Amino acid sequence: MTSKTILDLKGVISPLNLLKCKSRLTSMGKGDILEVMLSDIDVVQDLIMIVKRSSDEVVYEKKKADYICLGIKKG
Repeated sequence: MTSKTILDLKGVISPLNLLKCKSRLTSMGKGDILEVMLSDIDVVQDLIMIVKRSSDEVVYEKKKADYICLGIKKG
């Protein structure tokens, strides 16, 4: 069964936000979705690049008024 976890990293500085995201993904099961909320577009781009190099997958990207929400599926 797929579960969804929300990780609010708005305002968390880099690289701490990337480390927290990676740590959370590591503890999740295959097929689970991690929804990450980030306020820094540069961090979003870095995270997308990191995910593309892994077995995980970015399944959606939603732009909100003051943050960006990424959905990452654990591979």
